Amino acid sequence: MFDLKKAFIPFVVAGDPEYNTSKQIIKTLVDRGADMLEIGFAFSDPIADGPTIQFANNRALASGMNSRKTFELIKEIRDYTDIPISILIYSNLIYQQGIETFYRHAKEAGIDGVLVVDLPYEEAFEYIEAAHKHNINPVFLVAQTTTKERLKEILKSAKGYIYAVSVLGVTGARDNVGEETIKLIKRIKSKTILPVAVGFGISNQEQAKQIIDSGADGVIVGSAIIKLIESNLKNKNKMINEISRFVNKLQYRK
Repeated sequence: MFDLKKAFIPFVVAGDPEYNTSKQIIKTLVDRGADMLEIGFAFSDPIADGPTIQFANNRALASGMNSRKTFELIKEIRDYTDIPISILIYSNLIYQQGIETFYRHAKEAGIDGVLVVDLPYEEAFEYIEAAHKHNINPVFLVAQTTTKERLKEILKSAKGYIYAVSVLGVTGARDNVGEETIKLIKRIKSKTILPVAVGFGISNQEQAKQIIDSGADGVIVGSAIIKLIESNLKNKNKMINEISRFVNKLQYRK
C-alpha cells in the first residue's frame, strides 16, 4: 500500500513531446513536489482518454517512443527519485510482450504499480498473478457506475491505491467537482484502507482542495499539465517554466 496523504500525483505520457524533454518535464514535476508519478505508455488508440491526452500519445509515438524506450525512461527517472511510480497502460501493449515478461521488465525498471486501463477486472487474473509474482501493485479504476458487488471483488485484488474516476466519460479538464464524485470518494473509503487517488478532470487548486477535503488521499492531474506541453512545443524552456508555475499555483496542502 502506498503512503499517500494529500498527495500530488502528476500524469504525463512517456516521450511527450520527445524522450529528453519528457525526462526533463518529469524531473521538474518531482522537483516541484510530486508525491507519486503516474506515467502513461504511449498507445495508438487510448480509448479512455480525451483529445488532450490522445494528442500526447500521438506526439510520443511520432517521436519514436515504444515500450522499450519507456522502460528506459522510467529507469532514468527511478535513478533520480525514490517516490512511487505507477504506470497507466493499455492491455494490448502488455499482451504483445507477454504478460509475465512485461511485469518482469516493469519490476526491473523500478515501477511500483500498474493500472491496465482497458482491462475488465473479470479478465485480469493473469495480470494480477504476474503483478503479485513481481511485487508490483495491481491498480484498478473505480467509477460512479461501479456496483457494490463489483467494488467488493475489485478490493479483494487491488493493492497500492484505488484510482477513483471523478467523472463519467474520458479524461480532460472540467470546470468543477460534482457531488457524485464526493459520494464516490466516501463510498470507496468506507470499504477499504487503501489510499484513494482521484483523477479525470482536475485542473486547478480549488478542485484539488475540494477533492482532498472530501477525504481523498491523492489528486491525479494530467490534462492540465499536458495542455501546457501542447501549448509550448516550439519553446521548451517556456514549457518547463509554465509547468513549474502551474504546479506552484496548484498547491492545496497548506
